[in-house]
Amino acid sequence: MNRRRLILAASALAAGARLPAYANARASVVGEAIDLPSVTLIDGRAITPDVWRGKVLLVVKFATWCPFCKIVNPKVEKLLQANRARGLEVLALSIDRNPAEVPKYMQQHRYSFHAAMWTPEWDAVLGSQKGLPVFWVVGRDGKLKQTETGELLDEDVAEFARWL
Repeated sequence: MNRRRLILAASALAAGARLPAYANARASVVGEAIDLPSVTLIDGRAITPDVWRGKVLLVVKFATWCPFCKIVNPKVEKLLQANRARGLEVLALSIDRNPAEVPKYMQQHRYSFHAAMWTPEWDAVLGSQKGLPVFWVVGRDGKLKQTETGELLDEDVAEFARWL
């Protein structure tokens, strides 16, 4: 923890305040177990972490306005269509300020992957890397297998299937 964060945490605790769980968020490390939170999809359905158990989950942090996301998301959809039967799941988490934009974006592009909003709980689990899009691959064993940030080529996205 850096010195500034430590001083803020100590001050808050001294004042009797409770820090939110994500106040100490750090980036997840490849090889560590990931404790996935529950998520409410943009269509209102709630998904518990049990849904992902035994599957490979590709988590994508994106925004509807991000030009790199607009290039990569069709590649992610293609990957999902080719590998869903092999146990691949995709969860796209939007950082859009207006959540109403996300369902429109998903419908307009006919994406079939799950979509939800990025929340402090996801920040606490995965950390807040800079740049968009950000990709995390969580293996069947619940451990982080790979992370990537930024625009990816077709072969880079196809390579995520190696974890199946």
